[in-house]
Amino acid sequence: MANDNKSDASMTEVKTEKYEKLIDRLKEERKAVENMLDKDYREARRYVRSHPEEGVFAAFAGGIALGFILGRISK
Repeated sequence: MANDNKSDASMTEVKTEKYEKLIDRLKEERKAVENMLDKDYREARRYVRSHPEEGVFAAFAGGIALGFILGRISK
């Protein structure tokens, strides 16, 4: 019975260690994704600021397409 308690305790410790390692790994991955998204966002803003006419055209084309689709759906 004492061995059962020791094995249960060691299994709990192993599971806790694995869980903590997983949480740490997920935190690192989250930071990496946040950094990547932040970099991409800054690059996109820089591009749009240097090419505003393309951004306006894309918004216009998207509005036309969305209007067409919504018009088809509402019939």
